[in-house]
Amino acid sequence: MLLGTTYLITLLTLLSIGIAPLFTLWRRKRTSEAYLPPGPPALPFVGNLFQLPRKSVPRTFATMSQQYGPLYYMRVINRHFVIVNDLDLARMLFDKRGAIYSHRPRLPMAQEVVKRDTMLFMNYGPEFRKSRKLVSTFLNQRNASKYWPAQEIESLKFVLAVQRNPSDWLKLTRWTATSLVIRLLYGIEVQNKDDALVGLAEDFARLTTETTEPGRWLVDAFPILRHVPAWLPGAGFKRWAKRAKARMDEFATLPYVMAKDKIEKGDITPCWTAEKLLETTEPLTEQDEKEIRHTATSMYSGGSDTTNAMVATFILLMLHYPEVQKKAQEEIDSVTGGTWVPGMRDRERFPYINCLVKELFRFSPAVPLVPHSLHEDDVVEGYLIPKGSWVMANMWAFMHDEARYPDPETFTPERFEARPGVEPQDDPLDIVFGFGRRACPGYLLGVASVYLNIVHLLFAFDIAPVKDAAGASVLPPIEFSDGHVAHAKPFECDIRERSAERIALIEHTAHSMQ
Repeated sequence: MLLGTTYLITLLTLLSIGIAPLFTLWRRKRTSEAYLPPGPPALPFVGNLFQLPRKSVPRTFATMSQQYGPLYYMRVINRHFVIVNDLDLARMLFDKRGAIYSHRPRLPMAQEVVKRDTMLFMNYGPEFRKSRKLVSTFLNQRNASKYWPAQEIESLKFVLAVQRNPSDWLKLTRWTATSLVIRLLYGIEVQNKDDALVGLAEDFARLTTETTEPGRWLVDAFPILRHVPAWLPGAGFKRWAKRAKARMDEFATLPYVMAKDKIEKGDITPCWTAEKLLETTEPLTEQDEKEIRHTATSMYSGGSDTTNAMVATFILLMLHYPEVQKKAQEEIDSVTGGTWVPGMRDRERFPYINCLVKELFRFSPAVPLVPHSLHEDDVVEGYLIPKGSWVMANMWAFMHDEARYPDPETFTPERFEARPGVEPQDDPLDIVFGFGRRACPGYLLGVASVYLNIVHLLFAFDIAPVKDAAGASVLPPIEFSDGHVAHAKPFECDIRERSAERIALIEHTAHSMQ
């Protein structure tokens, strides 16, 4: 898929490899007092290609900082990687020097071959700021409470679907996250987990991970290969990209077309797309529609994948920490008496659940590595950061820093409880959603959805490990994928309703809110 043996590709590769170390030396010489940050010794030509971690990437990067320091450098052929494992240093770079560090690394495969142009891949500039401004009309603090009823309905629908098909709980986490975003953005109700829009969202998330995977595509190291004809032997990456682009374009286009068709037929369901299409009486230009469509896609893709990842991680952790589950359920029961279903307006009455949500985001940040880049050389603490480098904020390292969060490998919601004479630990929700001009704009919506899913699951169910043939509990390992979004690796669990009365209450509450 990635490489061939044709003479043309081989020649281009050798030329590029030969130029790479010379280019690096030139950068060093032109900054007389600055040197590249420390890092593992590099091999000629390929650099640190064979030292780039292939699994448990954020954890491995954090471990390497013990040897090379909180800011270290790796070169993979002709690409520069700077890993930032210290939170204060990350804030200095991405907040205080945001004017420099707000670009995205160049990703020829994703940006130029597959041609993705959502906000995730945009460099900072006029187009990014325009998209960000459009996003702010949907995701801002003023609008947050407006979405609570829809979030509550979707969460209750999720719980009822799990009650009917508990073995399908993982697919249902994907369905509920996608269903909410599609309802809010496009005014479309996703009927079930097998809906085509759910499949599109899953494929989009998977293809995004594959197109951006560091080290996977030679064209990312040698952009000139993007000009290789797709028919040439060894250019399988071009054919793969064509299929990926078609599927990702379908994801971007289908719900938008569905929403627009409804509006043209006079069936106007309140949603962000309808609001944007109808806010002016002037005909929209093709560029106007493109901006609306692509901004909606940015929010659609960003909102669905991270929420379902966090809910699945919560379920996994409840298997390993039954005492946390019990304490959270006791809090819910003490407030509700099991006679009414909690919602967003009751959130302040559940301080332990709120601590649990914070600890969930700390223990396993949805996006554990956040790549930035810079459009000019910079010097940081005497070290040269070359223009165009991947400057990686290691969120996992920040959240597992023993100096900031003692005993970080243990899931402990109590660390965030307000207790006399004890200083609460730093709130992860102020950190894990990113920095500066590229901070996640969907913070409030995402946290609210995760909170609702958790409080409704705990109100309705007991979550326990499955049993083996001998009746012993089988605990799945706490393991995560290495994609752009960290998903818990698939596992089985036993989800049982706490009582028929609680399910009936949820059914009644959901029906009354429709």
